[in-house]
Amino acid sequence: MTTKKQAVFSRLVNELVQKNQGKRIFSFDFENQTYWVKQPEKLTGVWKILKPHPKQSFREELHILKNLYERGAPVPQVILSGEDFFVLKDVGPTLNHWIENAGLNLTPAEKNQILVDAIKALTSLHKKGVTHGRPAIRDIAWRQGKVTFMDFESHSRSLNLQWHKIRDVLVFIHSLCRSKHLSGEQIQYLINKYEEYCESDLWQDVLNLVAKFRFLYYILLVFKPVARMDLIAIYRLFQYLLPLTEENK
Repeated sequence: MTTKKQAVFSRLVNELVQKNQGKRIFSFDFENQTYWVKQPEKLTGVWKILKPHPKQSFREELHILKNLYERGAPVPQVILSGEDFFVLKDVGPTLNHWIENAGLNLTPAEKNQILVDAIKALTSLHKKGVTHGRPAIRDIAWRQGKVTFMDFESHSRSLNLQWHKIRDVLVFIHSLCRSKHLSGEQIQYLINKYEEYCESDLWQDVLNLVAKFRFLYYILLVFKPVARMDLIAIYRLFQYLLPLTEENK
């Protein structure tokens, strides 16, 4: 942007922030480009106890995004930021939009390719020593083959980096298993693709953890008749990963 356009953009953003106090996320258009404004969460009730420092979390997320963007990670660019807001350029619809929107008329093969692109991007992120914290399909965007990660909860170079990677892998697979728009064959295909692109030691650690907690699968089966989506997704995750633990013994 030119200096003049930057000034106009900044005034517009500040006006919108004042008009949307308390709204965590909202979008606006400027010169045929969509932008998203994010603000700290306004918590009420029990959430004040469960998430006691929303402004600190907000500042940490802003720092993470700027740091990762500078390192070349596939994250949205922070266009403008202030004490209580930051602005991101729109990076396209999320994976769950592509997978679950029947109006798009995507074939299973096209959906698979979009998700394989995300798998490649997540494994590449891990190879750079960066983790996401919650790489569910609703937190990953895709546009014309380009994958962008949003809503980072954590990234770490600590001694627990491998654990953070394992958690990322399981969260991503769990989010696939939550989708009613992916068949069992598709999920198995995508898990096989994950194994193909994943670091071999990380994949083995994922399978070791699944094998270690296999007893939970049999305990939770008791509740299957009344299970809701998240629990059903856990069943599916075990269903597809447990056979692989036997193959990798």
